[in-house]
Amino acid sequence: MNKIIYQFFVIFSLIFSQLTYASWGINTDKPIQISEKVSDISQQITALPETHFFTQREYSKVKQLLSTTLSEQKAQVAVMSAALEAYGETASQVNWLQVEKTHRTLASLNVSKQRLLQLTDTKTRDQLTGFGPSGVTQFYAELGITKLNIQYYVNYQIRSFKNLLRDLAISPVPVISVIFKVLCVMFIFNWWMRNSERLIHDFKISKIKHAAEPSIFVRTIWYCSRAHKAIAYLLLITATLRIISTLPSLQHLIFLEIFTWWVLGGSIAVSFILEFAYRNSKHNRREIIALRLSTIRRYVWGIIVVGVILQISSRTLGQGTIYAWISTLMVFFFAMLTVWSLKQWNSTVFARIAMLDGYPISVQWAIRNKNTVGMSIVATACGAAWLFGRTVQHAVISTLSKHAAFSHALAYLFRIEVAKQTEVSREQANLVRVRGDAAFEYILPGSEDSALIDDYAKDEMIAMSRYLLTDSPAVCVLSGERGVGSTTLMKRILAKSKHVTPLYINCPYDGYSALLPEFAQLLGLAEDATEQDILHYLRNTDTCYLIAFDNAQRLVKPKVNGLVDLMKLTNLLRQARKSHRVVLSIEKSSWRFIDRARGERLLFDLVTFMPRWSEKQIGQLLESRIVDSDTHSVSFEGLVLPRQWDEDNLTDEERAKNGFYRILWDYSDGNPTVALRFFRLSLHRDKDTDHVLVRLFRAPQTEDLEMMPKPMLAVLRSIVQLEVASPDDVCDCSRLSIAEVISTLRYFQSRGYIEWSDDKARISDHWFRHITNVLHRQHLLVK
Repeated sequence: MNKIIYQFFVIFSLIFSQLTYASWGINTDKPIQISEKVSDISQQITALPETHFFTQREYSKVKQLLSTTLSEQKAQVAVMSAALEAYGETASQVNWLQVEKTHRTLASLNVSKQRLLQLTDTKTRDQLTGFGPSGVTQFYAELGITKLNIQYYVNYQIRSFKNLLRDLAISPVPVISVIFKVLCVMFIFNWWMRNSERLIHDFKISKIKHAAEPSIFVRTIWYCSRAHKAIAYLLLITATLRIISTLPSLQHLIFLEIFTWWVLGGSIAVSFILEFAYRNSKHNRREIIALRLSTIRRYVWGIIVVGVILQISSRTLGQGTIYAWISTLMVFFFAMLTVWSLKQWNSTVFARIAMLDGYPISVQWAIRNKNTVGMSIVATACGAAWLFGRTVQHAVISTLSKHAAFSHALAYLFRIEVAKQTEVSREQANLVRVRGDAAFEYILPGSEDSALIDDYAKDEMIAMSRYLLTDSPAVCVLSGERGVGSTTLMKRILAKSKHVTPLYINCPYDGYSALLPEFAQLLGLAEDATEQDILHYLRNTDTCYLIAFDNAQRLVKPKVNGLVDLMKLTNLLRQARKSHRVVLSIEKSSWRFIDRARGERLLFDLVTFMPRWSEKQIGQLLESRIVDSDTHSVSFEGLVLPRQWDEDNLTDEERAKNGFYRILWDYSDGNPTVALRFFRLSLHRDKDTDHVLVRLFRAPQTEDLEMMPKPMLAVLRSIVQLEVASPDDVCDCSRLSIAEVISTLRYFQSRGYIEWSDDKARISDHWFRHITNVLHRQHLLVK
């Protein structure tokens, strides 16, 4: 029977008791003073140094103060009991002041005890807060103090209510003001409840439905709208309590916010967490989703209940023995909740593990003991921890893979691993490389019918369309590296044009003089039409043209007065005075020269740079060019690459394909033309089976390029900027003699750096990426 009474006192005190060490206060002329001995204890505790400065002397002093505090607390309990009995017999002001003084003294002792328990050594603290004899003694002592606090609180509330009635009889204005404020809050609350559904619906239509990627602020508001009623009730109760608590006699109603925020706030948190977990779940099976949501709900509500109990017990009892006992019970509660949750997840966890491979030893042990009595919970915990670790690993790899630097590092490691395998593989002696045009039978060349990668340069295309697909005149520049896809993008813009006549011109190598006849013929004029004839036609024609000049870098010579041809063309186009739109495609290496030479004096309406291709886009392009037929199939079989955390669900061939695409993307530095070339160089035919297999390509060695003198590098830069160059052109651009240029070109030809076409040199496709990389590192070229 005594145990039941004590349990009732604990529960009652946790719910209704006031702060034992708070300053409740009443309106008196003289401040209430606590016992001098208790005040001295508090001052000695304040004078103690920080814990990390403690010596054995300080620990001894803490023990002494703790013993004195417990003894004084026991004595003050008797004093307060007697004071309450006296007040119960005679409810006078003098007796109440004695009760108030004793109560404050006990509150100060409670604070001192809590501080000393934090400062004392672990052994002493465990004795006083544990389940041993000392702990049980302290439990009964705190329980007795709680009983006295309840009596004090009841009497205090009765006195407060009497004071409220007395104040109301004198002046009802404060109460009327509080009632008016509460009514205003209720009016706002009712207005929101009537209009919230409509406002939220309008917000979703305007901000979410038509937005591809809503901002974090919009998403936050959307999540809040999922629990708008609970939030409204929470704000209503909080505002009402704070308004009512402004009355001196009802000030302690503010402590009801603890229940309000924990219960309603917990309900809101549950709604948010469940909604987030549901929308970000990777599993579509309803039973798994339901099990996950129920587990989250149990833990969240468990945290809410534990939080309410611990916060109230901390505020009412302080962090003493009862608080320590309650904390231990809460730990036991969560342990039981975890055991129950693991039991429910047993079959799901091991069903998920069965779909994977490559188990560590701990998971193998868990699989063997998943149905063993007494070990199944531990086995489920091991399996769940392994699955959780894999999920975190996949998330980390997925996040890091969005950064190019991380993907380049992975590709470098892959190349090293594949190169090692290639060197030691005995099958290399049985493989011959697919050479020449035969490689195009397996990896298709580009054509008008080739599949487009729609997401590449999407932003750049939209930006240019705002100028070129409107009714206003515009001259734009599209700049990019050779082979990156500038021509394709220009033709896509021409295909989208409406109410204009699209014209496409591939600038000839011979410059402006050779461009004019082609331009005239394209406009429907005679081949021998002069510049004035073309200008007169463009000014007076009723047709609006969208003209695309591809490879306009052929009008630029990287030398003094090397922009004459380009300036003639731009002046011709600008003097047309009609709503003609023009786009010029200029390689990035030449555009850098134009930008430095003219700066702001050569104005274009828009200059857009083609971005490098991402790893995903390169992979899509390579996949679209593979011939899918029985007679010309390509296999990645036997190409072993390191396993990644985010590729456990892929087959060996899919893993090898993705890894090899990553190597090509890294080597090409986002250039699809370079990636396709070395993809074709990676094709090898097995002499025995006649199958075409993919093996690591042999990249050119760059030692000679890295050690090459600057004049020779200047010749390479001139050829890159000119695209094709005769020896005389190289002389003009590099300021070298014709003899030096010819000997340098012969040196480059012997090593395959350049190719000859009609007495003009061109950088070979095989060496293009290495040469541009070296020139970029030497600050001679911008890729």
